[in-house]
Amino acid sequence: MGDDNMSEVMREVLDSLAKIGKQWGIGESVGRVLGFLLFKSCPVTQREIEEGTGYSRGLVSRSLGKLKKGPMIRVERKGREIRYSVNTSLTESFGDLLKRFLAENIKPTIELLSVSRDKIEDAKVKENFTAMLHEYRKLKLAVLIFSKIMDELNMMPIDIEECNVEEVAKSISVKITR
Repeated sequence: MGDDNMSEVMREVLDSLAKIGKQWGIGESVGRVLGFLLFKSCPVTQREIEEGTGYSRGLVSRSLGKLKKGPMIRVERKGREIRYSVNTSLTESFGDLLKRFLAENIKPTIELLSVSRDKIEDAKVKENFTAMLHEYRKLKLAVLIFSKIMDELNMMPIDIEECNVEEVAKSISVKITR
């Protein structure tokens, strides 16, 4: 692939990942930094990311901070230098993202709705809180099940190109431990 083709593909991918970052609520800059790392064949420094994306040191630093929580990236320290690379195991990253979303968003919201509902005297408002609490509990269950499925898939030695969805689905057993 020539340099012009490569830079065109890179621009399209970076724009697409920036858009996805915005849609997922993590920010365009986070998506663009992830896209930049995707095109690097070896770990890069923060300065190289700044130069490659045109972003300021602060914006790159904040974006890397969000990506480290994913864990969408790998971080290596060599002496005083820190280098970053993309974590290509998207299923592991997505599973971790789901678990973090459950812990940071769903569980606290369930707790807040439960405690608040018990303090409300208006029957209609209490009914609304109960309905919303029920929905969040269903969401919690869905996230738990889906994250367990992701864990199972990550442990399976399967050739994705040749995989039979029905056979894979039959071989997955979801055991939820609390």
